[in-house]
Amino acid sequence: MFAASREMVFKIFVIINNFVQMIKLFIKFQLSKANIKNIVNKKKEICLEVGAGDKKGENNWITIDISNQCDIFWDLRKGIPFPNESINKIYSSHFLEHLSFKEAQIFLDECLRVLVKGGIFSICVPNAKIYAKAYLDPDYRLPEEYIVYKPAFNRTTKIDYLNYIAYMDGHHQYMFDEENLIHILESKGFKNVHLRAFDPALDFKMRDFESIYAEALK
Repeated sequence: MFAASREMVFKIFVIINNFVQMIKLFIKFQLSKANIKNIVNKKKEICLEVGAGDKKGENNWITIDISNQCDIFWDLRKGIPFPNESINKIYSSHFLEHLSFKEAQIFLDECLRVLVKGGIFSICVPNAKIYAKAYLDPDYRLPEEYIVYKPAFNRTTKIDYLNYIAYMDGHHQYMFDEENLIHILESKGFKNVHLRAFDPALDFKMRDFESIYAEALK
């Protein structure tokens, strides 16, 4: 009887805790919406870094992600919470590979929706070709520094180079090479899609070795 009562109390505690977390999340989203309205009303040019992680915006950039450290707390799988044609530039660094193909298609549609005509979309993703080469070429061994996230590399056989970039211990959902990235952006309707060079004003130097960079216009 006592054990059953304890179990019931625990279940009630879990339900209450989940409800409280939902309320907190709802409040965060509402505060974010108010913040966005203020940004749109005050800023003449909006530059948005999506999937920014634990990063505050600098040099006129606004960051957005599911992080309290970002300028805007938001789950980008729910869309981009800005009005149509309100953003001048969007920058995405090592974010798109964390979405499924279907989620990425929806996300790119959202980017086109919120960008002004002629707005710039700049993107950086990991180059899966590097890890495919390490798997296919028996004479090539990938330098240790290319395994940035150690928990995702299992060190069994060479197939783990592909497992690493494809799944990243459950964090990755899609792989890219140069051809694929350009094709995806063009098929979505972006214009003037082209590969670009590393940009020290935007890109993270420590990840340059594994990155593909591209830029496009709405």
